Amino acid sequence: MKIEFVNMPNGAGRFTFILRYLANMMRTWYLFNVRFPWVEYRGFVRVMHGTRFAKRTIQLGHKVQFGTNCNIASDAVFGNNILLAGSVSLVGRYDHSIDQVGVTIWNSPRGNDQPTIIEDDVWIGHGAIVIGGVTISRGSVVAAGSIVTKSIPPCEVWAGNPARKIKNRFEKEADKEKHLAYLISK
Repeated sequence: MKIEFVNMPNGAGRFTFILRYLANMMRTWYLFNVRFPWVEYRGFVRVMHGTRFAKRTIQLGHKVQFGTNCNIASDAVFGNNILLAGSVSLVGRYDHSIDQVGVTIWNSPRGNDQPTIIEDDVWIGHGAIVIGGVTISRGSVVAAGSIVTKSIPPCEVWAGNPARKIKNRFEKEADKEKHLAYLISK
């Protein structure tokens, strides 16, 4: 097992980092083999306390981190190198039909959501809500408190309710292309 000494908290020594790394690996094994066995993971995953995974089809890549109290309540596919801050929620777009005459919302049929796809190198800020069926493309950033209702192109920063593009992640198009080529080569 090779431990990469990256993304270390400020002031953390290597010994403490190794202990925390090993404890995290045990917690991850417990979460995805005992508590949430339907979640498929393919590498290092860090899950903070209070995060919940609904019994849905959920796939996690390598180096995915969930902050405290995240709620994954829709089908989802996560790529690699993804950071979700605390209280991020992925929710279904069509959890209940509301247009059925003579049928209460409680008794309404559930719709079919497409999975939410979060590609490589994405950062989703605190309290963001991502509505089912969208794709957050490689290299993108979602600002804290945003509500994502449509797909986000690569290397863009989105914010607001509903979320919209506020800027490019990189100033130059050549830098964006270079970064995307780097991600594909990994």
